[in-house]
Amino acid sequence: MTEVDSGSRAAGPSPAQVRLEDPAVVRAWAAGASAALRRERAAIDRVNVFPVADADTGTNLSLTLREGELAVRAAPEGATGAQLLAALARAALLGARGNSGVILSEWLRGLAVAARRGGTAADLLGHAAASARSAVERPAEGTILTAADAAATAARSAQDGGTLPTVTAAADAAREAARASRDVLDALRTAGVLDAGALGLVLVLDALVVAVRHVAVGDVTGAGPADGASVGGVSVVRGTMDAVTLDQLLDPAAAAPVVPVAEPAGETAGESAGETVGETVGHGALELMFVLGGPSGDAADAVADGLRAALAEVGDSVVVVGGDAGAGAAVWQGHVHTDRLDQALAVAAAAARTGSLSQVHVRHLEAAGRPEWGVVAATGAPALAAELARAGAVVLLTGGVPAAVDPLTADDVARAAASTGARRVLVLGDEAAALAVEPAVAVAAPTDVHAVVALAALGTVVPLDGTPADAEPPDARAVVAEALAALTVLATRAEPAPDALRAACDGATTVVTALLGADVPPDLPDALAAVLAAHAPEAELVALPTGLPGDGVHLGVERVVDGGTEEGTA
Repeated sequence: MTEVDSGSRAAGPSPAQVRLEDPAVVRAWAAGASAALRRERAAIDRVNVFPVADADTGTNLSLTLREGELAVRAAPEGATGAQLLAALARAALLGARGNSGVILSEWLRGLAVAARRGGTAADLLGHAAASARSAVERPAEGTILTAADAAATAARSAQDGGTLPTVTAAADAAREAARASRDVLDALRTAGVLDAGALGLVLVLDALVVAVRHVAVGDVTGAGPADGASVGGVSVVRGTMDAVTLDQLLDPAAAAPVVPVAEPAGETAGESAGETVGETVGHGALELMFVLGGPSGDAADAVADGLRAALAEVGDSVVVVGGDAGAGAAVWQGHVHTDRLDQALAVAAAAARTGSLSQVHVRHLEAAGRPEWGVVAATGAPALAAELARAGAVVLLTGGVPAAVDPLTADDVARAAASTGARRVLVLGDEAAALAVEPAVAVAAPTDVHAVVALAALGTVVPLDGTPADAEPPDARAVVAEALAALTVLATRAEPAPDALRAACDGATTVVTALLGADVPPDLPDALAAVLAAHAPEAELVALPTGLPGDGVHLGVERVVDGGTEEGTA
């Protein structure tokens, strides 16, 4: 028998023995991929031009995978690799941000499903690519989907060599697909960049190669690769993207760098997010995302297919991901860009009739960049959600219209705050404010009128669309507090509303905000304007629909007096 030196380190598994779903590989991969996306977030944001040039693909991919990484970290030490992949995928699905994040979460879910069934690394990557593509109603080539397909095809060709050659071939093929993306999509060719989502997948796959290699040589701590470790020219931990910019470095005549070198990024979602590049591709200016729960079984696939088709009737960039979540339950994440938010919400509500609806999240896509101040606003009024989003807020829909929405959680508020992309975040709405945590600034807004007035006040002194501010932004809490102190809110119905306004307004009235229920007569705004013309001719009327049933009317009356602000009753 050969003796082993007691002072030597035990040998790790050979490259041929390592499997993608080994627990040590999954733990190291989740950590390494999350670190790479976090550090390259700003660089990927800057080249985000498809499907919408809203400069957030890097942020969305990073935040999505970060949710999965945290779930893997929290998993018990004895968890199997399949269990870890399932935890990674489920957390990414529930925490997915944006079009790219939703697609990445489904790619991860495809891996997890294949791992549960058993198979090679090529099997897992093939199922991941197929799952991601099937989740998109109208797949486009030259995107993350093309990179995933290329990775799967290359993995299949290399699978006889074992896991390390398989995942290496997959990463290399994804990189080549990313390099070729600008020759496929006109928007990328015009901007002189590569597809942001494909670049993100390159980083994820390169991190997988590093994880497999480290486990194969005996580093099974699960802590991820050491600082400076690299594969194929990509430093996963330091996050530089030399490999994906290689063709540009060899082509001095290229019109623009593929990915600008990013400054070191902070941990906060909104830091150094970069600028929008290119023209918007797509038709919907509002992004709606929601989580749908329901029973699993044979009908689960039909739910996803039906939801995709229905959302495609009211918008574009439709993605529906998810499925069987175990224990007889299924969960899906829905995503659509739309200009018909009411109809898109009705689609979500119809799908939730036999299940649950949560994390209903609305934001406006046509932002100029990353704002200094972001706003999260919670409302139970579906029509008002669109107005608040267009004014610059990330909106969380609560309440029972058009369908019962599960109560907000602290995670919901934190995700919405991260989605603003801002360095500082104001949270409006009593329910949401109570759940906000530092560094968000919470402001009580007991009614939707308070939220509308607060958002308008903040928007007058600081850009909420990412346009650079001319000076140091003021303290948002003080600005909002001053506006709300001058506000009187009246709850009434359509018929007595003009008389109620007549009694509440005078020459010191500056603005009246009227929130109108779905059954309010169409001539009520004219009647309210006539009251102001007679009693407060300098005042402005802002009339907004709520989408709530009934003829309820909420009036917000703002007044000023000489020398300061007159406090009203909230």
